[in-house]
Amino acid sequence: MKINRRSLALGAVALALPGLGRAQSGTIKFGFTAALTGPFNEFGEGINRGAQIAVEECNKGGGINGRMVELAEVLDDQLVPDRAVQNLRRILDNREIVGLMCPSGSGPTLAIADMIQADGRPIINPQAQTPAIVYPNGLDKPPRPNLFSISVGNLVESEKLAAALSQFSRIGVLHESTGYGVTGADLVRKAIIGRKPDARVTVESYNQRAQDMTAQLVRVQRANAEAMLVIGLGADFAVIRRNMSRLNMNLALFGAAGAVTVPYIEGAGDLVAGTRAVNHAAFGRRPMHGAAQKFADLYRAKFGTDRWYGPDAANPLISLAGTVGSGYDCINLLIDAIRRAGSTSAEDMVRALDQTTDYEGATVRRISFTPQNHVALKLEDLGTYEMLKRGDRVVLELRD
Repeated sequence: MKINRRSLALGAVALALPGLGRAQSGTIKFGFTAALTGPFNEFGEGINRGAQIAVEECNKGGGINGRMVELAEVLDDQLVPDRAVQNLRRILDNREIVGLMCPSGSGPTLAIADMIQADGRPIINPQAQTPAIVYPNGLDKPPRPNLFSISVGNLVESEKLAAALSQFSRIGVLHESTGYGVTGADLVRKAIIGRKPDARVTVESYNQRAQDMTAQLVRVQRANAEAMLVIGLGADFAVIRRNMSRLNMNLALFGAAGAVTVPYIEGAGDLVAGTRAVNHAAFGRRPMHGAAQKFADLYRAKFGTDRWYGPDAANPLISLAGTVGSGYDCINLLIDAIRRAGSTSAEDMVRALDQTTDYEGATVRRISFTPQNHVALKLEDLGTYEMLKRGDRVVLELRD
């Protein structure tokens, strides 16, 4: 057998990058389950689109050490926890999947969190907000070793919302009855009382997809609330806003990041004007930072000015960050971890993710993780917006 310098060089590369040196012709595979269809598909189909853009961008640049990247398993759970569990079992049975993204929503993500922790492969959370997803034993205990998050978490969001709501003395909080809604409402209430001890906070809940919230709204009305916060998803927020109109409720209206999305605008129409919300600051600042602008350009080139992007080519919807950009960032973080680790083994990828420092994401400008901290988004990454009517369009203007 003749051995030349080229053969020796290739062998050295294979030894240096053991996880990438084998099966060079095979793709590097990722997978996830999300709400691709159904009433809340703006989240699942959104992160799917973001993931597609990240994969295409990587492959156009030559992949990772010559290997292409692939979304090998993308399954639809319609935001139903049991279906998310079934889907994840199928994904984890595929041992070629080296990295994953969490489902859209706290319910499905909480349902699969123990399973993925036991498996050990790295997974990154784009959207689910409940703190227990990352810190199941409390915030003073270590995070799940292989689960990382870039989402707008309930904790940081509650602080931002409380800062805006504490100007009022009587506040209503209407939340969906999921883990996301219950946890979010409790944290916001505590944050408001912490800022304004004499504030009166009336808390009401509703079930996702309910078509009438009149009873809950009447109780908020009877409490003489000056402002109300909705913690839920856009389609439900639209129902609430229409119910408020019928009751002639005129108060300061706030929405959590998950509520002020495209279905809210589509479902409530002109009634959305005046709504204030907390969301990613990155897409509201001008100029947008480099990674945010790059992502927006890539999205528009692939999908155009559609319902996720919005009609204004120069100004994408603020919700594009959380509904789509978060998926883009998750896959890019997995790709970056593989590059830095020189391996696709779970242990090496998790170690590399734990060493992530100031990675520039589209939705969170500087993403950092440590073994003790698996949550990237900070208070300064959030902005407070107001929804305004500009001609025939609804826009969100950054207030702080």
